[in-house]
Amino acid sequence: MLPQADVEIVARDVALPGLRFVLDAGALTKELRMAPMIPLYLRYKPGTSCVAALAAPDGSRVVAVMAYTRAHYMEVRNRREWREGPDPAVFHDDACLVVVPLARDRKLKGARLITNAEDSGDFLKNLVGDETGASRLLRYKAGRRLVVQIGDVRPRALVKAYSKSNFPAALEGARIAQMLGGAPVLGLSTRRHCLAWPWLAGTPLCPEEGGRSGPAEWRAAGQALALIHQASPRPQATITRADELAALAALATDLPQLSADLTHRATPLIEAVAAGLVRTPFQPCLIHGDFSADQVLVHEGRATIIDWDRAATGDPARDIGSLLARLDVQALDGAELAGLAEIFRDCYAGAGGPATEGLEFQHARALLALTNEGFRQRRPDWSDRAARLLARVADILGMEKITPGKPMLPEKPMLNDARDPAMMAPLLKEILPSDILALEVDLLRHKPGRRALLRYRINTADGFLRVLGKLRAKGADKRTPTLHAALRARGLDGSAPFCVGIPAVRGSIAAPALWLQDEVAGQPLTDLLRPGADIVPAARTGAALARLHKANVPAGRSWTMADELDVLTRALTAARAALPEQGARIDTIARAATEIVQRSGPIRPTGIHRDFYPDQVLIDAERVWLLDFDLYANGDPTIDVANFLAHLDEDGLRNHGDATALSAHGAAFLEGYEDVNPGTDRSRITALRFVSLARHINLSRVIAGRGHVTLALINHCTTYAAKCPANRSAVTRW
Repeated sequence: MLPQADVEIVARDVALPGLRFVLDAGALTKELRMAPMIPLYLRYKPGTSCVAALAAPDGSRVVAVMAYTRAHYMEVRNRREWREGPDPAVFHDDACLVVVPLARDRKLKGARLITNAEDSGDFLKNLVGDETGASRLLRYKAGRRLVVQIGDVRPRALVKAYSKSNFPAALEGARIAQMLGGAPVLGLSTRRHCLAWPWLAGTPLCPEEGGRSGPAEWRAAGQALALIHQASPRPQATITRADELAALAALATDLPQLSADLTHRATPLIEAVAAGLVRTPFQPCLIHGDFSADQVLVHEGRATIIDWDRAATGDPARDIGSLLARLDVQALDGAELAGLAEIFRDCYAGAGGPATEGLEFQHARALLALTNEGFRQRRPDWSDRAARLLARVADILGMEKITPGKPMLPEKPMLNDARDPAMMAPLLKEILPSDILALEVDLLRHKPGRRALLRYRINTADGFLRVLGKLRAKGADKRTPTLHAALRARGLDGSAPFCVGIPAVRGSIAAPALWLQDEVAGQPLTDLLRPGADIVPAARTGAALARLHKANVPAGRSWTMADELDVLTRALTAARAALPEQGARIDTIARAATEIVQRSGPIRPTGIHRDFYPDQVLIDAERVWLLDFDLYANGDPTIDVANFLAHLDEDGLRNHGDATALSAHGAAFLEGYEDVNPGTDRSRITALRFVSLARHINLSRVIAGRGHVTLALINHCTTYAAKCPANRSAVTRW
């Protein structure tokens, strides 16, 4: 079923009678009695045409679906190359629609020779230079580009087929990359517009590609881009300010065809970016032209930048702005990337990278260019996603948000002030008991447009202090400091007899809008959870959580089972959109989770942490510190218990290949909890544990370093879901 935003587009664009089928793969395959297909790519020109690339879930068949106006359809209806020979195109006259097999893509002359097993052998052997083995489709943009991996199990080469118009720039970019130490060109066919490279070893920098990169890898990437921007080649393709302004104008033209609301939000932002670019000079140099983390491989400490199809002469800030915009999108999906962009930029500058004046405008420009990406990817939440990207553009530019009633505080000046020792020293002096002799500031975590966590290392006349500051873009947080004080008043101050602590509040600052708490000592519980390790810290953590629940300090908000289900539904919807080949199994998991939540009866609410897992716990000898109460609410205490246990399951799968690897710690945690707060409903814990673990499917996809566990999570949750029929009153134990 089409989302409402798509329904409105179809209703407006009466010139394309087949548009609804191109936007809805399920409706298309049902209409034409085809096997199920999943969307790969979409290109839409309102009132003119719409082209989608679709593939069978197992990749065995790939097609392009093309919707035309009635006049244009009559022109293409009789094309001999689509009608004659084996596996012809399929025509739908009423909808003015054509389904074209990949091998018959008119603009990709190499498509048939690459993908057809009977025809590809000699061609690929000549291109790659050796026995080729099986191939696997990686990308297909109908009429523009095809990307194939040669060697299914052990990749050997990468082959790309281009349209005639795109091939010269791709060839020039490939030769420049080779000149600069990138992948050498294995072979090329100017007749078929194809290029081949050896398969490069390395770890992707991008979290969406399963990357496990840290600061060292991001430093290497920054240095690599700096060297490229200082290199001598100048591609024939150029990207001028006029080109960038034309692209912004095209976006302003296209958006009204998708959403009037998005147009209202985007128009002042587009105008501001255009004005900023016009007044920002730059020194043209070699640029990648499409730079982001997924274009970087790191191997043995060296970063290699790949995919030079859009290499050009242009503004170096454009490449960095493109990277920052993609990081914003990944952060929107939940990836924890705090500090990595700053590491990249520092190393870029340290390696002699050119000045990037006006970077905020290139950052905003690249984000604006991504507003339609969710629509092209066929994400059901594309309209909401686009609105959130536009809000981030407003953040970057320091403009007011378009959303009525939600004024935006420019985050960038706030964060800069909070990180400036000269700015913060007199403000901290007002709330600390003694004079400040020296001050250093560390940025620990940063969620762009939302919040940041900073550490203030303060040398005072009375000794050394370490204080944490929590900065919030939407204004000062008055609720959480009050909550800390109330919990400590109930005995959770770290002292005997409970030995359970909530950090003490040091005070608040109005501008920048942050509040401060003591940084407490202790070892993260996460570091203590290993198979065969001491289980006592887990037991103490269980008891500490029970003390929190028994304190029952009321919150000003509630968290219901409906809220829990809503979070899971959005997470699995995003996972399904990103992993269409796993769609059926994700749907099974979603149905089981919905049944579990709907069957869960009411329970007496108490104050709950609402985001309780090992990273929120520090162990300091006999003392247990509980951290991060930003989400504290009135709710079902089972949610906290189940969430903690689900994190142990995920940790076991991710780090040890076995969901039960930390089961001894989980049992100790539960026993410690029940010693203080007996009478728990074990079946309810098990059920909500599954619901919590199912959320990790999408988290694993967007958090750097976790991509390798996604399939294991789907397998694990699918097995459990199979044991949860709707008519069953009890939940099977894991």
